[in-house]
Amino acid sequence: MSFTVCYRLLLGRFREESTLMSYAVADDKDNEIRIDHQLTSYKVAVHSIWAKTAVETPLRYWTHFCFTYHYTSGKWQVFVNGQPRAQGTLPPVLEPLRANGSYIIGQEQDSLAGGFQRDQSFSGEITHLNYWSKVLDHHTIAKGALSKDVVEAALKPDTGPSTGEVVSNPREEFALHINVAACDNLQEGEAMAWSLQQWKLNGDVRWRVRSLSEVCDTSTRMLVIFPDRFTLTAAIHFCQVVGGQVAVPLSSEENTRVYEASSSMAENCSGGQGASFMWLGAHDQLREGQWITWGSGQRLTWEGPWRGAGPNGGTSENCLVMLSGKYPAHWSDITCLDSYRFCMTCEFSRRSTLHMKGAALCDGSPFNTLYFLNQNASDRPHLAGFLHSVINWNPDTHSWLLTSLKVEGAMASWTPAKEGMYPFGTNNWVLGSEVCGMSPGTTVPLTISVCGIGQFTCADGSCIELWQRCDLRVDCPDQSDESSCSLVEVPQGYSTTIPPPPLSHSHTLPITFFAEIMAFPSIITQDLTMMATFKLALRWRDVRLNFLNLKEDLSLNLLTEESVAAIWTPRVFFSNAQGNVFTNLEQGARVEGVREGPSRPSPTHYPVEVNIFSGHENSLEMSQLYTVTYTCEFQLAKFPFDSQVCSLSFRLVSASASYLSLVPVNVTYSGELNLIEYEFYVLTLYIPTALPSSFTAYTTFYFNPTIFQPRIVVALTALLVLSSLFSQVRNASHSLLVPRYAMPHSSLDHASSSPDFSNL
Repeated sequence: MSFTVCYRLLLGRFREESTLMSYAVADDKDNEIRIDHQLTSYKVAVHSIWAKTAVETPLRYWTHFCFTYHYTSGKWQVFVNGQPRAQGTLPPVLEPLRANGSYIIGQEQDSLAGGFQRDQSFSGEITHLNYWSKVLDHHTIAKGALSKDVVEAALKPDTGPSTGEVVSNPREEFALHINVAACDNLQEGEAMAWSLQQWKLNGDVRWRVRSLSEVCDTSTRMLVIFPDRFTLTAAIHFCQVVGGQVAVPLSSEENTRVYEASSSMAENCSGGQGASFMWLGAHDQLREGQWITWGSGQRLTWEGPWRGAGPNGGTSENCLVMLSGKYPAHWSDITCLDSYRFCMTCEFSRRSTLHMKGAALCDGSPFNTLYFLNQNASDRPHLAGFLHSVINWNPDTHSWLLTSLKVEGAMASWTPAKEGMYPFGTNNWVLGSEVCGMSPGTTVPLTISVCGIGQFTCADGSCIELWQRCDLRVDCPDQSDESSCSLVEVPQGYSTTIPPPPLSHSHTLPITFFAEIMAFPSIITQDLTMMATFKLALRWRDVRLNFLNLKEDLSLNLLTEESVAAIWTPRVFFSNAQGNVFTNLEQGARVEGVREGPSRPSPTHYPVEVNIFSGHENSLEMSQLYTVTYTCEFQLAKFPFDSQVCSLSFRLVSASASYLSLVPVNVTYSGELNLIEYEFYVLTLYIPTALPSSFTAYTTFYFNPTIFQPRIVVALTALLVLSSLFSQVRNASHSLLVPRYAMPHSSLDHASSSPDFSNL
């Protein structure tokens, strides 16, 4: 049998199952029809076959739902407030729905009219529940007024809706069209009509009379009054923290409601200093007499009633308050000074969702992760959990209590430094019972905020983008975004003496090698040594680790000394260097996280939000600047027009070659290509020798052979000059040049290829 079911719903809380209604015809046919409004889904079962959707049910708002099912085709569709939200097809079932079963609202039946469980119950209100024994189409269910074209089309003969069912009376269809999701002239279902049913109440269930306007109100605007005194700056900030802004009534009716709900606390809110008791969220600082909101900057669409003829403070009084006493619910302008402290109301275009995070929110925790603000009748607002916990102010102990409505005795408390503080942001809570393996009395940080995915909660509860966390720029008002900036998460049982496992069981773990040679400060001939200055970087992956909040800029991912000491790092021996030289983590060394793979958001048991990067996909890099003396066998036969081949050898000594391998990736030279020694010898030896000495001595061969004395004098003088130059060069320099474009070589033990030392 095809059918349509529609109803209006006010959901109070979710349960693990949250079964709204179930229809059973036998113990083994307990889900012939079942409707569940779960935390992240809306599901309907027909003959125990589920139509599953990601449609979310709003909490504490009246919402209209319709579900249609076509018997022969198996097509189904979900409508929310008259609009289609999901559709699909179930496998066709030849057996029709049987009559004379058990229909239960508020529980799931595990057997015929029985097998009820607490976690499968429904918390909320329902009305206008109706069934039709056919599929109503979109136009029939749709909410709102009709255009002329739609009215004319509805009055014409029709062959039926797209589902294939025949509508015998198009005028009747049009009547349903304007009434199913709308609230004017309600028409009920012919298979089951809400007003004609006699319901038997069992358990904690009661009837409540509500006005039609209340049930049909689709507005999501919400006002929450806070009976504590705030400065104007604190009031604006506080409302932003909870996801709203300081309220300004939008109508005379709303203005009266705010006053009536807060007038009993007016004396306390004013501090006994006058009629002003409630901040209103508007000002006229930009233009006198033009009132705009603090939050959105929009101009007020409604004003008043004003005390007297209107604002009378001129340009010196640019803020807005509500009055009590002789001027009940009236408005007045006031100076924008933080020396004034009044109560305030926060307004929300839609109810904010507050997220709780911390170690007490493990799997199976008695506490919820999602909450919303709820107004108490005469006390501070409380936080109601989406499922089964609540946070209330306890005036006797002057503390906030987090209690579970599911697990008896499960609780935690936070005592603020002074009264009037709310549990938003990060605070230390004391457990009153065993929670998540922690004993009673344990202090655990819990964070409560409206910050969503991709945002970080400052200690005061305000939100910034998560990428702004630990970027060396202060973005939180309390600077908490730049504190506790640990970049690595070390698991329990981690050993710094055991190298990381390979990424693949059939391979060794590669330690990639990068080097930048910057200079050869000295080359000493008689010692057959040269000195090299270079930056060495080693990169590897440690699958045992997680990294937190890695940035694209490598310099922002520097690990602290404490973090470096807590992890494994490779060790490389400089094989042909003079002395016992190894890679080190001394002053100037850097160990940084390298962002290479994607991140995932932190789970709820983390006290603050972080982006988690897995060690499977992201690397560590250790780098240090070294100046090391190496031995080199110089071949000087063609000096100074020679090329020398010298090696820089490195060997990985952290573990056996069967576990780790040193893999050269890139080696570059960034120093000067023209060596100082080469220029020194050319300028101080060869040019002086070739020009003044050798050339002069050679010219004597052109003297007249009979003039022997001048020839011998010039030759002897050239020899003396050469001898003097040789002595000066020998005394002034103890190094031997390595001509430009010489090619030093590097050898790497456990390496599969040679590094590139080109352009040296």
